[in-house]
This record gives sequence, C-alpha cells and structure tokens, in this order.
Amino acid sequence: MAAPVGVRVFDKIADKYEFTAKFLSFGIMPYWLKRLAEPIRGGETVLDLACGTGILFPRLVEKFRRVVGLDYSLPMLRQAAKKGLSRVRLVRGDALRLPFEDESFDAVVVSLGLRHFEDLDRSLEEIFRVLKKGGELHALEVGLPENPLLRSLFLTFLRRVVLPLGRLRAKEDVYDHLFGSIIRFPHGEEMVKRLLSKGFSRARFEPLMGGIVYLYRAEK
Repeated sequence: MAAPVGVRVFDKIADKYEFTAKFLSFGIMPYWLKRLAEPIRGGETVLDLACGTGILFPRLVEKFRRVVGLDYSLPMLRQAAKKGLSRVRLVRGDALRLPFEDESFDAVVVSLGLRHFEDLDRSLEEIFRVLKKGGELHALEVGLPENPLLRSLFLTFLRRVVLPLGRLRAKEDVYDHLFGSIIRFPHGEEMVKRLLSKGFSRARFEPLMGGIVYLYRAEK
C-alpha cells in the first residue's frame, strides 16, 4: 500500500525540512518553538509526537529525563537521529494508534503536526490515553488570522509561495496537504471545544502573529 501523500512529502523534504521551515517562516520559527516549550513543566517522560527531524529535542531534554520522539516518516527519523542526544528514544509509529501503554507520559508535545493527522479526533483520544493524570498537551499549529486583510495576505502567500515550493521540492500534488489542511483545521475556539470534548480540561489557545500560528495547551 502506498504511503499517504503527506508522508511522501515529508519523506522527500526530510534533509531540508528545518531550513525550509525557517525560510518559509522568515526565520521566526525558532521563536514559535521557544514560546511552545518555555511554559512546559519538566518531568520524567515526554512524547514529541510527529517529532520530524527532532527540532524540539534540545529544548525537551533540558526539562525531562527521557524524551520519546515518534514519527511515521523514516527519513525524518533518520535526520532526528543525527541530533545525537542520548536521552532521546526514536519510534516509528502512527499517531492514530500510539504504541504506548496508558498513562505513559507526563507531557505530549506536537509541533506543526496536528493538522497532518488523518483523523484529528482519534489522535486526540490517543494523546489523552497515553498522558498521565495531571499531564499536559502542548501544541503549535498553523492557523488562519481573524483580521480579514492579514488572512487574505497569508492565504495569498500560501498559494503563491508555499504551494509552488512544495510541488518543486516534493514532486507531489501538495495542494490538499499544505493548503487544504490549514483551511479545514479547527482553529482557536473550535480547537478548544474539540479538546474539551475529548476529556481535556483547562484547554486554551494563544494566537501568535495575529493568528498565523496558534499555541494550544490542555491538561488531563
């Protein structure tokens, strides 16, 4: 069975993912990741879900004794392994069927990965299952600005810059993956309602840069 388009895209851009992400964010992505990681309470074990190249690993190992990075893309995991961090365990797996026992993690972190999961509800249920009681979910995701002018400019940027670059690099039809996934994702209050419906408490969101990206946090 062929891998989904989203997986094939990440397979093909793995060696240039971090450079491309920083380029497309005009160098601001490290600031987003800093804002994502700073409030996370330390603990024993954290799951970096859809960890990609392990861009968050250096921040997570400062807070946790053990970091588990899970991704479906083997090329991305190979890039993550090059980080060479001894307290990181890499696992190839599916976000909809996490290969972990119930209540295994003090925290789950997802950076720019939630919208790529084929079934968001199922992935949230799995995250809730593997979190310990009192554990936290921290997520960063691309959003749609509420300001009409900013939204129009952002959508134009996605159509005219991000999509052509994605097609050029991945040699795939990436429209639905890179553009449609952003449009369909439940941003802001909608995402908070989704989290609460899955049993999370204290669900909240914070828009950055006018809503180009959002931070989501919730507890079990």
